[in-house]
Amino acid sequence: MTKVRLLVILAVVALVLFPTLALAQQQPGMPCRIHGSVQIDGADVADGVVIVATIEDDTYDTVTPAQAGASTYFVEIQPEVGTSYTEGATITFTIDGEAAGMTAAWEEGGNIALDLSIGEGTGIVIGGGTTISDVMVNMVAADAAASVTLVDGVMTFNIPAQPGEKGDTGAAGAEGDEGPAGSGSSVIGIIAIVLAAIAIVMAVTTMRKKV
Repeated sequence: MTKVRLLVILAVVALVLFPTLALAQQQPGMPCRIHGSVQIDGADVADGVVIVATIEDDTYDTVTPAQAGASTYFVEIQPEVGTSYTEGATITFTIDGEAAGMTAAWEEGGNIALDLSIGEGTGIVIGGGTTISDVMVNMVAADAAASVTLVDGVMTFNIPAQPGEKGDTGAAGAEGDEGPAGSGSSVIGIIAIVLAAIAIVMAVTTMRKKV
């Protein structure tokens, strides 16, 4: 195969592949779709509330409700041709211009469920729309059963007390000060008894001599 023929073949292959590569470069990446419920001050929102998602200085907006029903939203983040986002990049949200504390991570082709809320009375929204606004932990008797309750948004954990392990024996205390010397009353008593005995013996002896 001559060099000229080889060059012709390579040129033909390049002409065939170039349109395909150019078309591929013009195609946008897969979008990331995010959806969920929306609440303000712990209550559902009216239709027309504006939700804005921001990623790397680009914004994407939508309004409530989504097709899922009242007080829901759906936003599709579709990068423009020539634009790409870092995998895992943070997506922030506002509800009617007020920042929501929830964030999502960019995932090309992702379908993310994320409930949004702002204001007082907000909390963690779990299945069925139930909201957890506060958590409490109570210690109960050791023989009681552990339990979890959810009343008016307050989740309470009742945890049986566990006896602690026996601690190590503490170090011996410092030796106390030496007590004051005794009064010597016991010694004096003995001396007194001896003297009394001597006195009695002497008295008896004297009486005998007089007799």
